[in-house]
Amino acid sequence: MRFLLGLILGVALTIVAAFVMDQREKSVEKRVVNWDVVGDKAGTATKDAKQIWDDFTREITGP
Repeated sequence: MRFLLGLILGVALTIVAAFVMDQREKSVEKRVVNWDVVGDKAGTATKDAKQIWDDFTREITGP
């Protein structure tokens, strides 16, 4: 349990640190992450996961 919590916190800390560093950078060319692309991919992944979950629950509960 501690390992899983540490892993989740480590990933979150890494993402927050990258975001903060990118926000402090004045030049767009020097940024580490293209946050528009990250947002699009996260939105697509969320939509796909919701579709998979809906299909899964529909198979269990019926139409």
